[in-house]
Amino acid sequence: MDDATLIQGLKKGDDRLFDALMARYKRPVYRFLRSLTGEEDVAQDLTQETFVKVYFKGSSVKGENLKAWIFTIATNLARSEFRKQRIRRYLSWDEVPEVPDTHPSGDAMDAGLDLGRLLGGLPEKYRIPLVMKEGSGFSYEEIGAVLKKPVGTVKSLVFRAKAQLRQEAGWEMGGERAEG
Repeated sequence: MDDATLIQGLKKGDDRLFDALMARYKRPVYRFLRSLTGEEDVAQDLTQETFVKVYFKGSSVKGENLKAWIFTIATNLARSEFRKQRIRRYLSWDEVPEVPDTHPSGDAMDAGLDLGRLLGGLPEKYRIPLVMKEGSGFSYEEIGAVLKKPVGTVKSLVFRAKAQLRQEAGWEMGGERAEG
């Protein structure tokens, strides 16, 4: 079933199509929110809130990019959560390009802690697009639609986020540790 059909179902209040929408988007929204917040319980709550809003605001959905609309709601809820709790938590996801899998000591556990610390230290304006791109697999165009920013700006934010991670970690472009 395509997104256009799901949008029409939302506008009509069709519960069967809403169930199909949930089946398609619940897991990706949860993973995205889990990457942003770093907390399973918070991500579950925000995922639930996202789909409650989707259900009740479905009749007012505009445009044809359902994924961008849903992730906009999720992103706004996460931002509200950050403001309410002033969260600066550690983030993690399975793979971030250009950051090595192991700590220079060779300990993968240290690498995960370092990556979490580094991601947690990124400003929100860099962290959100980076998590969307590398953690959730969004295209630059989709990130731009969610964040309401031009594609060039999104590319720049992701590039700067990666550059800041490399600089903070002391890693060169090729994955070699910088001598300092």
